[in-house]
Amino acid sequence: MKIIYNNFIPVKGFTAMNLFGILFVRKGKRIDDRMINHEKIHTYQMKEMLYLPFYIWYIIEYVIRVFQYKFKLHTAYRNISFEREAYTNQNDINYLKKRKLFDWISYL
Repeated sequence: MKIIYNNFIPVKGFTAMNLFGILFVRKGKRIDDRMINHEKIHTYQMKEMLYLPFYIWYIIEYVIRVFQYKFKLHTAYRNISFEREAYTNQNDINYLKKRKLFDWISYL
């Protein structure tokens, strides 16, 4: 996974953002193997959905979760199916070797 440290992406207050399989890390922030594994899981999700549909689904599901969790934004974010899969498995360094195609669906 390519990692780019910079001052622009992500915006202040965030550590990292995965865009099309490239991890952008805010300059001065630290990332660890767990976070890299989390973002690699997202990269697999993106690839299997051919990238653009991943982002469309992500945004739509986030908006639905915002209403579902009564505008608790962090709770909404943590309950997006893609995030649930990534957070649940980020500590398992071998997860991607055994992950089934479209496994994020089981986290809906």
